[in-house]
Amino acid sequence: MGHGNTSTYPWGPEDICPGGLILPILDERLWPIKVRVVVYLFTLLYFLLGISIVADVFMTAIDKITSHTKKVYLAKELTANGSDVSLRPDQPEVIEVRIWNPTIANLTLMALGTSSPEILLSIIETVGHHFEARKLGPNIIVGSAAFNLLIITSLCTLTLGLNEKRRIHDLKVFLVIGAFSFFAYIWLLLIIEVISPNVIELWEAAATFMLFPILMIFAYATDKNWCGKDTEHNTHQLDLSSFEDQNGTKKQLILKNGKIDKDNLIKFVKNVKQYSGITDADAAKLAATKLINSTHHGAMWYRIGAVRRFTGGKQIEPILEDHLKQVYDVIQKNGEIGYDTLNHMPPTFSQNEETKYAVLEFHAPTIAVKENIGKFPVTIWRHGNLNTKAIVRVDSINGTAKEGEDFVKVKEVVEFKENEEEKEIFIELIDDNKWEPDEEFFLRMSVVHHKDLSVKLGSISIMEVTIIDNDEPGIISFGKRGLLVKESTGFAEVPIVRTHGSDSEVSVKWKTIDESAISGRDYVGGEGEIIFKDKEVAKVLKIEIINDMCPEKDECFEIKLFGATGGAKIGNVNRIAITISSDDDFDSVVDRLMLLTNINIHALELHRQTWAEQIKTAMTVNGGDLNNATTLTYVLHFFSFFWKVIFAFIPPAAVFSGWLRFVTSLTLIGVMATIIGDLATIFGCLIGLDDAVTAITIVALGMSLPDILGACMVTRAETHADEAMIHIAGSIAVKVLMGVGLPWFIAALYHYLNGDLFKVPSTRIGFNVLLYSVMAILAVTVLMVRRNVEFFGKAELGGPKKGRYITVAILISLWVIYLSLTCFQTF
Repeated sequence: MGHGNTSTYPWGPEDICPGGLILPILDERLWPIKVRVVVYLFTLLYFLLGISIVADVFMTAIDKITSHTKKVYLAKELTANGSDVSLRPDQPEVIEVRIWNPTIANLTLMALGTSSPEILLSIIETVGHHFEARKLGPNIIVGSAAFNLLIITSLCTLTLGLNEKRRIHDLKVFLVIGAFSFFAYIWLLLIIEVISPNVIELWEAAATFMLFPILMIFAYATDKNWCGKDTEHNTHQLDLSSFEDQNGTKKQLILKNGKIDKDNLIKFVKNVKQYSGITDADAAKLAATKLINSTHHGAMWYRIGAVRRFTGGKQIEPILEDHLKQVYDVIQKNGEIGYDTLNHMPPTFSQNEETKYAVLEFHAPTIAVKENIGKFPVTIWRHGNLNTKAIVRVDSINGTAKEGEDFVKVKEVVEFKENEEEKEIFIELIDDNKWEPDEEFFLRMSVVHHKDLSVKLGSISIMEVTIIDNDEPGIISFGKRGLLVKESTGFAEVPIVRTHGSDSEVSVKWKTIDESAISGRDYVGGEGEIIFKDKEVAKVLKIEIINDMCPEKDECFEIKLFGATGGAKIGNVNRIAITISSDDDFDSVVDRLMLLTNINIHALELHRQTWAEQIKTAMTVNGGDLNNATTLTYVLHFFSFFWKVIFAFIPPAAVFSGWLRFVTSLTLIGVMATIIGDLATIFGCLIGLDDAVTAITIVALGMSLPDILGACMVTRAETHADEAMIHIAGSIAVKVLMGVGLPWFIAALYHYLNGDLFKVPSTRIGFNVLLYSVMAILAVTVLMVRRNVEFFGKAELGGPKKGRYITVAILISLWVIYLSLTCFQTF
């Protein structure tokens, strides 16, 4: 292969562009320039896609390596006895903690994983061109650093919702890594321009490379708080502190010691199964989703997810069907003992929540009104904390009845004053004088958020309004004659309905009657009264079922309705039998749930266990999850199919604990990076661009695309900005110290052994480094100002609308200035 301006062919005229290490492989001298430009551009983009996919494989190997744990033995509990603290004589508890320190893992393998294409390209380019300095590799490093710091930080700020913000928690670690990143670039400028202009001596290159282990030592010392005040770290799933919350309360984790905890899974599933229509498979899927979402994930995990998202690969985040997503959202909002808004299950609040929050809900889940009624009232009930104001919004939702045709659109804000328990809003119906069957529409309640108000929605946040022609008080009866419930279900939901009329307020009394099931032993019985307000036609009576976890025969009790008032009558179905089914097969059911949960978790793992699984996942759309595949997923899968199948033959992460996968994928990244370097050089030559411009534009942007998506995802998902910002700073430091320091050290050593000097013309990279250093100072200054000024929300990312837009405008302007001056300097 030729270098410089020589031809790449041993015969014929010289080509207009020099060859690379591998390309060209065809005699293309007679091709039209435009055809060559198009071929090289699309080939370059396709190889950038391929290197993103193989980097994904590389990072799954890193995840396997850094996930290694060790066992730690702890006593289960400490009990104080006077001034002495003694251990309980229980068997010690064994837990597992990660061997790798998270900061060191981020700075070494994880940062290396995201930066490996740029680093290997720089190394191979230098070694492959007779150990001489080149433009492409170092300028890609600097251009990528500028892009990450300025553009990705801007996008992370924009990706957050209105008034959302993310603040760096471990600021010391960020500042140490950021300071080393900045010092590394200043050091490059010194050795290129000042200490030995245009020459990199061996000691200078060695010092550059040695800054990397020094950075790790300082970062580790900062993370461990060897000096200064301790910083409270975010809790991680496998850290020792994860078993207690900030108040010292024991957490009930579904995953314990790396395995699903049976008791906590039972509690979670029992709560979830209170929602109507939830099967065992649904409960297992919700448990797996809860586990995945509650486990701490690093920036690398989100970057892998981003790559798979734009390649149509297997997703690492759980995808729930609509009805499961509704249940999961309620669980997330109200805790695992949440309630079913759509099916009118009453909320269960702790004593602290009951006194802290004002709980608002409709008085009944369903009402029925005559079409010619005109306007009628709907009652909103407030309980819980009454010593505060509360605001709620009520909107109408079309059903078979349509707004504008059958009723007047509802969009009303209701404000409760202190100690006010009930409010009425008026709904207006439209009488069109035409015969129509019964129709219905819905009223939906939503909280108007205010920083000074603590408001929650109760169970009946959606009301169904049925439009009928009826003017009688109605007949009250049970909705069915019998009900079968599992002993482990928690509650029996008994429907009581009002038919043949809904006028005026009526009531009915109920009481339980023991049969083989005894109140207080098998269920919580008693008596009470159900009140139907005007137009209300359905109520749900909840009877608590006691689960003693002991196998026994089926038992039953009855509930009787009597004493109707307000002119209402008791219907024929005035008694209902509740049968409590035995849980003799309870263990087998739980085992099945654990198996289903494990299957769902396994489906979301980053890597497969065997070659067959890898190839099958690579060849199928969305990794085989066709139910959640979209048209876009199919298109992305089509374009990335070749790369996914080729890289599926890389050894699985289970082989040699991930190290064989690590070495193999790293080698392939090197090959891909070499081809990308050749493609970028020839393409730039064909369109008249300098290597430096090609490096900081097309190549830097292409290699940074997964970082963009991953950083935005981790910013939205995490509660702090650490994962995004520390990873950005760490990758910048690793790129320059490894991507420039290592190849320069190798080249300087080669020239030293051959009695020569390693020359690096300062005009090639010195100006780029100087320009980036200035932009980095300004960008970090902007971030620190944001952290301490209320106008920006006192946070590095997100914040108030005006503050975030000003920040983004400044950072993007710095990027445009950097790009313009760099391009101008090359001409």
